[in-house]
Amino acid sequence: MSPANFNVLVADDDPTVRLLAQAALDGHGFSVTAVADGAQALAEFQRRPSDIVLLDVDMPAVDGYLVCAELRRRIGPELPIVLITGHDDREAITTAFEAGTTDFIAKPVDWSSLASRLLKLLSKD
Repeated sequence: MSPANFNVLVADDDPTVRLLAQAALDGHGFSVTAVADGAQALAEFQRRPSDIVLLDVDMPAVDGYLVCAELRRRIGPELPIVLITGHDDREAITTAFEAGTTDFIAKPVDWSSLASRLLKLLSKD
């Protein structure tokens, strides 16, 4: 399956991060939907399920951990979910994996390798 066939949902309250993620993935043919918070991410996923989800941990109202846990409850383990955060301590990583994340990316994000990383996660399906 080519990247053009993959839908990616990006949720981050930082508009710059959303733009950088979209630019990094658009350049590789992914179809990207970007939203500003966790509540929007859950609503958008309900409306249009994605093949992979990128979530910032620190978002207002509904954080990335809660969105991840809710998507796991709804979808199960098949959906690749990647949490992106500035917290890279042991507690944050443990919390991310307890919430059900597939992978964890610490900020600053290496935007040049994001598409390859997502393709690797998607090829495991």
